[in-house]
Amino acid sequence: MSQKRMFEVKCTECQKNTTVPFEPTKGKPVYCKTCFSKHRTQRTRRPIEPITFDMKNAWATRGEKLRKTPKEPKSIFKTN
Repeated sequence: MSQKRMFEVKCTECQKNTTVPFEPTKGKPVYCKTCFSKHRTQRTRRPIEPITFDMKNAWATRGEKLRKTPKEPKSIFKTN
């Protein structure tokens, strides 16, 4: 099993030297474990809305073309 390549960086927040398992992107902040955990807990997540499905509304949004139209039953007797 090969080890991940580590990169030496300076933490953007506390300026301590640290290593990270990815090559930092120029212009983006890089944090040590301590500062990263502080930033991670400060992030806010948007609430997840429950998914609901309304059959009538679904057909209404599809348009008249896609609705099934009642058809007259076909006769088994030929009419000319």
